[in-house]
Amino acid sequence: MEKKVEVEVHASSSLDDENLDISVDLIDDGLYLGNLACAHDHKTLEKLKITHILTIDLVPLPRTILDRPNLTFKYVKLADVPREDLISHLPECNDFLKQAICDNGSVLVHCYFGVSRSAAVVIGYIMEKYSLCYEDAFALVKSKRRFIGPNIGFVAQLKLFGHMGYKINKDDPRFKQFRLKMAGQKLKQIKILPQLFADLVKPDPGIIHERPDPIVYRCKKCRRIVASQNNIIPHIPKQVKIELAKKGIRPPPSKLTGLTCAENGQLLIDKLKSLACQIINEDAGASTVEEDGASPQVLDGYNEQNMVDSSIAGRDCPEVCRLMWFVEPMSWMEDVTHAPHGKLHCPKCRNKIGSFSWLMGCKCPCGQKVAPAFYLVPSKVEWSNIVQNVQITV
Repeated sequence: MEKKVEVEVHASSSLDDENLDISVDLIDDGLYLGNLACAHDHKTLEKLKITHILTIDLVPLPRTILDRPNLTFKYVKLADVPREDLISHLPECNDFLKQAICDNGSVLVHCYFGVSRSAAVVIGYIMEKYSLCYEDAFALVKSKRRFIGPNIGFVAQLKLFGHMGYKINKDDPRFKQFRLKMAGQKLKQIKILPQLFADLVKPDPGIIHERPDPIVYRCKKCRRIVASQNNIIPHIPKQVKIELAKKGIRPPPSKLTGLTCAENGQLLIDKLKSLACQIINEDAGASTVEEDGASPQVLDGYNEQNMVDSSIAGRDCPEVCRLMWFVEPMSWMEDVTHAPHGKLHCPKCRNKIGSFSWLMGCKCPCGQKVAPAFYLVPSKVEWSNIVQNVQITV
């Protein structure tokens, strides 16, 4: 039996001059979604028997509220803009909600209006709890609180969260590309890559290390290793993407008793493989990559119709475009930590082998736009599945 709680009264004086009405709705067992006024109102919290409060806002709750006994708090600093990193906070928020409800508590999740930020967090929790895709979880939450509306950046991140199996997989190419976009925006603002994103610049694969990747990419001129298969960020050709859109192929809606989001994603990947084999001409010649001068799109970091994960990123997968090799930034690449764009030269022979662009990205000969982009030109770099016992790096 569904329960619904709606409280509509004027906010208490603790909100100073703001004339914000209290608004709160019961979304799931022990889980309420509301606004800042609700978190400030002691009588409402008592009436709803709230034991935990999760604040998603630019500022935490005031000390007068935090000092109240019998309440447990968690604060996540987040602005309601598409370029904010929501997805990295979802696992810890879900853990907080699960623990609170497991302890027979009641949780209020709130931002300022209870429309975008807090709604996105609640949707992420519902997705994981019931193994739902984003669309189903959104519909469920909206049926309880009709005016929710996560911004488009949060929506894309929630979809990525679902397709990664409700966890953060740092090795997933889609998550890597999302973080690269985040880093590119920061580099644009402060002219240098922040320490927070230092892990995005991967070690030089040409330096001797244990258990080297058996698949590598070498400079054709001097045969110096410049990338390994793990550094490749695969993409689907634009032609395949268009065909997918025409056929309407997307993860089928999951239900409480149906497939998980991860299984839905695998269904799409399987269909994509079959379709790609019919479309892609594997002998297509490589052409030059042109910088795309168009303004960068909204930071989503993920496109449902470009679903390439590590399970289909190998060299022998026909649906992955190989007209251009997009890679992660690596330590041998000069200027990538403090320049918005530039050329990539072999660290040994100095031959130009590619380029990079944090902001504009580039367009592959297949027509697919990739941004940010760190790319190696196949005519300058050769693929090899043989790793020598000794690699000498100059």
